[in-house]
Amino acid sequence: MALNASIGQIASNLNGWAPHWLPAYDLNAYAAKVDAECGYGSDMMIAIEVKTRLFEETVAFVQLCGAFATLNTSVALRYTRVHGSEDELGKALEHSAASACQTYTELLKLLVDRGILAQRTLDPPSFV
Repeated sequence: MALNASIGQIASNLNGWAPHWLPAYDLNAYAAKVDAECGYGSDMMIAIEVKTRLFEETVAFVQLCGAFATLNTSVALRYTRVHGSEDELGKALEHSAASACQTYTELLKLLVDRGILAQRTLDPPSFV
């Protein structure tokens, strides 16, 4: 599986929404880590776990891109940037880079925990 190519394809389809600073993480290494730590005896169960985790990574990647896009008004986007300091963002990226196996889900959580991103409050749909 060419997982990094998949993220690259998603990024190119987002028409410039992917921030220039967003790292290209090695999702093949992450898939191997999930496989090794899975604990299931069935190959089918391992495959389901790996695919589920990679789906979560793809969602986190898209949410990160949307949170830093200039026009992020879509109701599909769950996060928005609330702290504009490039210094704080840089510190968060440095912290993330120190991780043994970097992931987009961990980066998204880190940015929320540090107050750089916040979960958007979504108005419930109106059924008028």
